[in-house]
Amino acid sequence: MNHCGCRAVHHIGTKTIMLALALVMLALMPVRSYAQEAEGGDAAAAADSHKGGEDSFIVHSMKSAGVGWSLLMSFISIGMVALSVFLLMELRLGVVIPPDFVEEFNNAIEARQFQQAQQLAKDNPSWLAKSLDAALPKLQFGMDEASDAATRKLDEVRASKELIISFMAVIGQLGPLLGLVGTVYGMINSFKKLGSASGNVNTNALAGDISHALVVTLMGVGVAVPAIFFFTFFSKRLVQISTETNNTAADMISRVYNAMRKPAPAQSAAAPAR
Repeated sequence: MNHCGCRAVHHIGTKTIMLALALVMLALMPVRSYAQEAEGGDAAAAADSHKGGEDSFIVHSMKSAGVGWSLLMSFISIGMVALSVFLLMELRLGVVIPPDFVEEFNNAIEARQFQQAQQLAKDNPSWLAKSLDAALPKLQFGMDEASDAATRKLDEVRASKELIISFMAVIGQLGPLLGLVGTVYGMINSFKKLGSASGNVNTNALAGDISHALVVTLMGVGVAVPAIFFFTFFSKRLVQISTETNNTAADMISRVYNAMRKPAPAQSAAAPAR
């Protein structure tokens, strides 16, 4: 990856982390608190807990998470979906090894139009074209030099995709941890209320508070599971595509090398007779 690309990715990653931290802070200050009640409000809390039990699971989850955690988990989910769509579009064999480019390149080599073949590789944005563009100038030094140049270029392109795929692993690891932070925060408030209660403890209200706290962990796990799946899927896909691209590039470089070593076809003997 070039330096500009690295700076861009670093800038985007920094902004993402700052936004995530801001949402975490917002989540720790929920609009509606289920753990703090005024004295003498046990009956109202019990009625509210009973009413919350009638809500659907989705409504219950949204109420439990509050504005902060809902925004945070939504932001992470949207980012994961966007990354998945991007990688699905990028890691396609037809994009990495375009059939039209392969046909045009081979036709140019058969016609001994090496400059045209070089230009085709330079103009095409595919992985295969980039590796060929790096390899063709090295053919004058031999096949080994050209193959090494193609492999280095392919490794560079592959590393840029690995960096993007690694964000899936980050989501898979941080999802449960973020959910655990919300759950621990809710449990602390619940037990704080339990410790400060005088007289009989309203078990219904306490159970409702714990249920609200556990929802955040469920949301974190729900985000992490597909992220881990997509990370494994795209990692394997990247290895498969890289191997196929490397093999195709090696075959085409060998074809160019052999074509360059062959003597040019003799001109027609009738040409001077004109």
